[in-house]
Amino acid sequence: MTFKIGQRVRTTVDAPAAEGFDYSAPVGSLGTITDVFDTFGEAYGVLLDEDPDQLSAHYAADELTALDA
Repeated sequence: MTFKIGQRVRTTVDAPAAEGFDYSAPVGSLGTITDVFDTFGEAYGVLLDEDPDQLSAHYAADELTALDA
């Protein structure tokens, strides 16, 4: 599936905390697509609603599902 910037999504995988950050995102986290990367395949920057640092996390297309409008 191809996602678009601004689209709302739900994660389908747990994401451990990145080095130097305490926040880890559980499966089912909600967020918004902020970036689209296709250099190494379909990947996306996602700003997760609950991330206290408000930094986009990288997810592969198969790690996300679109929310119904």
